Amino acid sequence: GLEDSIYYRPDEKYVRFDYTNNHRIYQRNVHIEMAMPHGDLRAMTTEDIAEPRRIRFHTDADGFRNERDYHGQRYVLVGDSLTAGNSNSQEDLLVTQLARAYGLDTYSLAYPGNVADYAAYVRGFVNRHGENVRVLLFLFEGNDFEESRGRNASVLARYGRRYYEMFSGFNTYRVTMSLTKRLRAADAIRAGSGLEIAELGGKKVAFYKLYADVARRASLSEPEGFERTIESMRPYLERVYFIPTKYRVYSAHLKPGETLPSVQWDYLNGICRQYTLRCTDLTAPLVRESARLLKKGEFTWWRDDTHWNRRGIAVAARVVAGDVGASRGKEKRR
Repeated sequence: GLEDSIYYRPDEKYVRFDYTNNHRIYQRNVHIEMAMPHGDLRAMTTEDIAEPRRIRFHTDADGFRNERDYHGQRYVLVGDSLTAGNSNSQEDLLVTQLARAYGLDTYSLAYPGNVADYAAYVRGFVNRHGENVRVLLFLFEGNDFEESRGRNASVLARYGRRYYEMFSGFNTYRVTMSLTKRLRAADAIRAGSGLEIAELGGKKVAFYKLYADVARRASLSEPEGFERTIESMRPYLERVYFIPTKYRVYSAHLKPGETLPSVQWDYLNGICRQYTLRCTDLTAPLVRESARLLKKGEFTWWRDDTHWNRRGIAVAARVVAGDVGASRGKEKRR
């Protein structure tokens, strides 16, 4: 029962490392359902903002969140936790919504990380399945425009990770580390100092201050390794998508007079122009849909989480399907 006391969602519970390809994955062939009592922002405050949900969590033989193993799909989705579907049930993931609503069979090669990690996922995939693949790369404004450093691939580093996992895999270790982190963060949690909480549509909504500050950033120093890593993926890139922060999406409702800079998108768009890559900013469609739903007291992001929900993911699915020319299926509106 120790694992159940540590993890409130499956995303951390099933973290593993792929030593062959030198990157993290989920545990392979997991098929579970579990109750998730709240999102990641509720874990940072005592405010009553929890949105309990039930999560179906499936992984394939390669350790990514797919219902089935890779079977020749042309498009693969690469990105971080928003693309992978953290805090969301399997039926609401981007890969699932693309198939259900638009008949577009894609493969999710997404897992939390940075741009260097995404390149590692692509390299590993190509080694396993061949080069006949087109990557749809999703970059999140909140944390993807930072230093892009790859993992040390030396033999010594790999043995070090294996040695560490000899201990870190035990539930006793995980419980101890979990309790230690909670104790260290106790004051910040009581104060809610890492969050901005506002009322929208008659409901409390939490925003991660660090990501809000990124959205407000007036300048951006070129992230080390970022451009070089994007260039390395260029042979496989079909299109690059920019995912805005939750704060940017709702900023007009939070502070109507505030004008946010767009330095992350401007930087990415410049790289795309330089390397003749097709890039799409998801901000405008997400802002429009969020404003429409807010009138009904509904949201495109979980109120207690940094991650978008099925409605926000549906916006991205619609844009992607339009870009690759998919036809809409007969989805029953939910």
